[in-house]
Amino acid sequence: MQKIREGVFEISKEGAMRAPARIYASEGIIEKTEEGAIEQLKNSATLPGIQKYAIALPDIHFGYGFCIGGVAAFDAKEGGVVSPGGVGYDINCLPAETKILHKFGYHKTIAEFEKTWQKDSIKIFDAESGTDNSEISLFLKKEEKEKLIKITTKAGLEILATREHPFFTKNGMIEAQNLDKKEIAVFPFQGVAFEGPSEKLIVDEQQIREKYPGNQNGFNQIIAILKKNDLLPLKENNPKLPILAKISGFIQGDGTLHFLKKGGAIAGFYGKKQDLLEIKKDLKTLGFASVLYSRNRHHKITTTYDTIEFFSEETSLHSSSRALISLLAVLGCTLGNKTKKDVSVPEWILNSPKWIKRLYIAAFFGAELTSPKIMPENKFNFFSPVLSLNKKQEMIENCRQFMRSIKEILKEFGVKSELIAERKEFVNEKGEISIRLRLQVSSTPENLEKLWSTIGFEYNKKKTFLANTAVLYLKLKQKVLAEREQSVSFAKELKKQGKNLEEITATINSPFVNQRFVERSLYEGRKTKARIAGCFEGFSEFLEKRTMALGETGFAWDEIEKTEEIPFNGTVYDFTINNANHNFVANSFLVSNCGVRLIRTNLKAEEIKPHLKKLIDVLFELIPAGVGEKGKIRLSTDELGELFSKGAEYSVEKGYGWKKDLEKTEEKGHMKNANIEKVSQKAFQRGLNQSGTLGSGNHFLEIQEVKQVFDSAIAKKFGLFEGQAVIMLHSGSRGAGHQIATDYIETMLRAMEKYKIEVPDRQLACAPINSEEGQSYLQAMNAGVNYAFANRQAMTHWIREGFEKVLGQKAEDLGMEIVYDVCHNIAKLEKHEIEGKQKELLVHRKGATRAMPAGRKENPEVYITTGHPAIIPGSMGTSSYVLVGTETALKETFASVCHGAGRAMSRHAAMQRKRGEQVKKELEAKGQVVKGASWAGLAEEMPEAYKDIDEVIASVELSGIGKKISRHSPMAVMKG
Repeated sequence: MQKIREGVFEISKEGAMRAPARIYASEGIIEKTEEGAIEQLKNSATLPGIQKYAIALPDIHFGYGFCIGGVAAFDAKEGGVVSPGGVGYDINCLPAETKILHKFGYHKTIAEFEKTWQKDSIKIFDAESGTDNSEISLFLKKEEKEKLIKITTKAGLEILATREHPFFTKNGMIEAQNLDKKEIAVFPFQGVAFEGPSEKLIVDEQQIREKYPGNQNGFNQIIAILKKNDLLPLKENNPKLPILAKISGFIQGDGTLHFLKKGGAIAGFYGKKQDLLEIKKDLKTLGFASVLYSRNRHHKITTTYDTIEFFSEETSLHSSSRALISLLAVLGCTLGNKTKKDVSVPEWILNSPKWIKRLYIAAFFGAELTSPKIMPENKFNFFSPVLSLNKKQEMIENCRQFMRSIKEILKEFGVKSELIAERKEFVNEKGEISIRLRLQVSSTPENLEKLWSTIGFEYNKKKTFLANTAVLYLKLKQKVLAEREQSVSFAKELKKQGKNLEEITATINSPFVNQRFVERSLYEGRKTKARIAGCFEGFSEFLEKRTMALGETGFAWDEIEKTEEIPFNGTVYDFTINNANHNFVANSFLVSNCGVRLIRTNLKAEEIKPHLKKLIDVLFELIPAGVGEKGKIRLSTDELGELFSKGAEYSVEKGYGWKKDLEKTEEKGHMKNANIEKVSQKAFQRGLNQSGTLGSGNHFLEIQEVKQVFDSAIAKKFGLFEGQAVIMLHSGSRGAGHQIATDYIETMLRAMEKYKIEVPDRQLACAPINSEEGQSYLQAMNAGVNYAFANRQAMTHWIREGFEKVLGQKAEDLGMEIVYDVCHNIAKLEKHEIEGKQKELLVHRKGATRAMPAGRKENPEVYITTGHPAIIPGSMGTSSYVLVGTETALKETFASVCHGAGRAMSRHAAMQRKRGEQVKKELEAKGQVVKGASWAGLAEEMPEAYKDIDEVIASVELSGIGKKISRHSPMAVMKG
């Protein structure tokens, strides 16, 4: 890093950098800047089409992909790219040992995915279809040296996460730091640990030849198909083998395989439509077509006890691929009528890693094992699951051996089972006797929990749903039983201390330990272990309550017992996934992945100080603030589409503000190249209820006093004077903008492969500006910017209403006009001089403020001779500034200055330093009025968490890119 001049430092091109990197800051700020942020700056200099420099302003700090406080401009005509990470995005993380559930029912730690994520697919939640699977678009990691949040549920599930990591609750995705005692979605199935498969050969051509009954020509065709589908030779590490394990297990249950006499073949699968569609999807992945059929059938079954007749709709899936049938036969699936043929667990399954065994047996159980079912005479206890098979009498020994193999596999998973009495089932018209063989799984709670949480079911959504909820029920039941057992020992100790029955019961203080239980335990003697309390809810009631709004997805509601902060110093990780749901299962939990406006008044600060507390209270009532807070504006999807398209214009049309407000808003509050067709449904959903809300984090509303004017002529043009009361509003596009970035990160990752773009960090995912992907993102991003404009416009209206209510004067008479509204996170097409020629560039500003100097057409007409105001908020409780850009900024930083003080301390560290109550007390001691949506929000935004705003602004002036116009001090602040 070399000093170019005072306040400007440059890093020369090295490695893959296409341009130098520049930092506009004082030496003091440079010394305190984290290495990770400087590395991000250098990485951004590697992007195609970058012009002049990759730039960092004095508020530089670590971000996602690009550093925050970063600026980069790209040639809009030739070779330039657009990157969502260069506009604004956050990551939230989990520690290395967090277990992530794979689509094949095994788990790996999140750190283990680093080497395999590009070919992995993980389990996610889909509100419509239940569970689904998704590929991973991006693997993320960063160093974390602060405390994590540990979440423990009443069922005993635990997870660690960074404070901002979202978890799915009944109120939507909520950050870990704000969870409290909320109900939280869990997927109780845990599966087994991953074990890498070997290169052991499972199937070769000779084995296919031995099973295929047709001629040489047909055999050659089969071999060609299997090779084309990457199924021959078939080794244990073939990525399609897990699917074949599932298919094989199901075939041995509710499936059939037949070679037909005239050379045809049929594989039949029988079950419910939703389950057969999963099999159909898997067959397609293997490379085989299949057809779904449905018909009404009349059944007549004669047993030893009775003849049963009934009608049913039979749904079946058929594939006529001889290649598929030949392969399944070699893999050990029975050809023909299974009641008359040998059945066995294939040798290759018995010798496979445990997770592959699980796929086979779980699919077999999906077809054949009884569903989790409660005893009618006891609402707390489950029937023993039973596996039943019918065999012709002469095949009975073969079936016994098959059942013993299943029993041994269950034992390997720690699940106890026993063969129970065989019985004659029925005699057919030919006099052939069928015998029913049964394997019964032990019904102890520990055994059932192990069965359903480690093996579970495949290809049977109903059984999966019941089993998952039953696992949660059993965990809670076992906890209550343990509590009752422990209470007996405690009661005996209390009795020794001389306490009576009532006092003992009151001291134990548990809803599951009543006086009668204590009395029996102490005085009557109990020969058995404690039974479940009568007040404990039955499974049927539990099932209804714990799956409400989740449906039969396999997810259920657990309750958070406690959250606590845990010291941490290490690496944390996260995923971006290729699915609109943007969630995944970690440790059984379901987890996911702005701008500023200044309003003037005619009032002097002294006139407003007596009313500050009432003003903030009224504004707090009028403007929703905080994490996930819903707005007062109720929009239909069509209305939200109009808002996305028109921005602040929409708000003004609906009565939120004055038409002249638009003249002093960047782009007049309306990015014209917005296209709602490029905005995902998920972004629409997140935007529906948050319009007109302040949000949380560094977003705020402040009533300020103009303490100092540095250029009276320009200040007068801006309508500012010393001693004046003004209002600063900092807020953005809320969840809608974040969702747009999330959606297009995945699009860009695919685009980089398509356009052969290589970057040193995949967080810099990008696409050529003029590509379909690049244009789609820009159109969606513009819709997000419009949302932010409309958001601040609505809040401006309520600020005016609040002042009118408290001061008893009209907002017009109070002179409550907008000074300016400028964006902080945006990519915009602008013309700048490059090597003496005007070029159209796409300028990315991430945590940076546009500061066009005098004379540029981008300025509002009223500011054409001065340049528009660049509004730079400080941290809570410190000064804020208004600047104008200079010609130097135009030439060197693409007319950009900083956007604030810039964080110097993480939110985690801030909360360790002070409590929110202490921050409020200290600010109030300085005469400021403070109101926050949460104590945590105040603590993490304390002034010490940010760089010294005065030093940051001094750096801007030192480097010559900005000029101070006024300095403002806070009188009252409202935080989300």
